[in-house]
Amino acid sequence: MQVADERYITVNGINIRYVVRGAGSPVLLIHGFDAFLENWWSNIGLLSKRYLVYAMDLPGHGLSDKSPFDYILFFVTEFAADFMQALGIEHASLIGHSMGGLLALSVAINFPEKVDKLILVDSASLSRELPLRYRLCAVPVVGDIVVSPTIKANLRYGMKRAFYNPDFLSEEIVDRDYELMKMPGTKQALLSIIRNNVSLSGPHPDVVMTDKLHLIKFPTLLIHGAQDQIVPVEHAQEACSLIPDAKIEVLDECGHCSQMEKAPEFNEVVMQFLESASSTRSSGTRI
Repeated sequence: MQVADERYITVNGINIRYVVRGAGSPVLLIHGFDAFLENWWSNIGLLSKRYLVYAMDLPGHGLSDKSPFDYILFFVTEFAADFMQALGIEHASLIGHSMGGLLALSVAINFPEKVDKLILVDSASLSRELPLRYRLCAVPVVGDIVVSPTIKANLRYGMKRAFYNPDFLSEEIVDRDYELMKMPGTKQALLSIIRNNVSLSGPHPDVVMTDKLHLIKFPTLLIHGAQDQIVPVEHAQEACSLIPDAKIEVLDECGHCSQMEKAPEFNEVVMQFLESASSTRSSGTRI
């Protein structure tokens, strides 16, 4: 699979696939666990009419390098900051989905000078709760069975859980994800991400962000599917109350992938927020 306008850049020795479209203030899209930049395909077009939009495959995902990195939160946080620097992005609005929401939060807290506005989409790490499927992946042998990206039936089952309407998941989407997920090294990378950040009892304390949300000093929007089976909407509602300048938009009849399943509504909400929210830059606190 090849995207017509895809590009590559080496960041800290890691070859990263990305796309960039549009002009204006920069916006960086950060996908979630076992995902890739194609997950933003329904959003890039509209956003790029007003903004300079970047989307990438994170290390270990898609067509980016899958070397055996230590996928701890500090590693990917510094990577994201270095990716921005490598492309000459001094600061940007960050939009992170699921695990990408965790990464966006970590960048916002550790490198606040790089962030204009923050949008968290069905974000992970807003609670110590984590579905059993992910906790089992941290267990030797069991995780190797659960994480089977080369078995299409397993992949389809996992993807269906991410949507409220199972009919949204076309075979074309499954085939696209299957081709990228069976890339050499993908399974090892995904297991490394989980095992560096999760145990059978739940996420490691350093990836649970609830006690750090008060450090976010610029406009924040949380977008969440009302029927998200992976991250319950209550997690986002509680997080919204802990961030000083935050609001939440709950999309009904929507699962874990709001940017895909409710793309028109998602795009409208995001555009309104980016255009109306005033940026209040803070020096912040490095953790």
